[in-house]
Amino acid sequence: MKNVAFVLLLGIFGFSQANAQSTKEKVVIKTSAVCESCKNTIEKAVYQVDGVRSVYLDVETQMATVRFDGTVTHVDAIRKAISQAGYDADELPADKNAYDNLTTCCKKDAVH
Repeated sequence: MKNVAFVLLLGIFGFSQANAQSTKEKVVIKTSAVCESCKNTIEKAVYQVDGVRSVYLDVETQMATVRFDGTVTHVDAIRKAISQAGYDADELPADKNAYDNLTTCCKKDAVH
């Protein structure tokens, strides 16, 4: 009887672990980043979103790869954080006030 209870408990634990792992999601977002300062600003803003586990922005491609817990946040919240930092996030344009406050080197038409 103890063996049956142990096997059932082990099965329940394994099932719960499988469900916990299924919440890990990844999204790649096109940004308007143009320099390392942009990269730092965007990564910092995205890390402020609850549930974000990692973020990496490739300045050359302007693509941000974000891994997050889908039970805690949604990709729209991540895009919104990027927009509110002053940058485009896929089809979501940069927040105008935040964009206006970016340093000159971080503007879309900046020459590097």
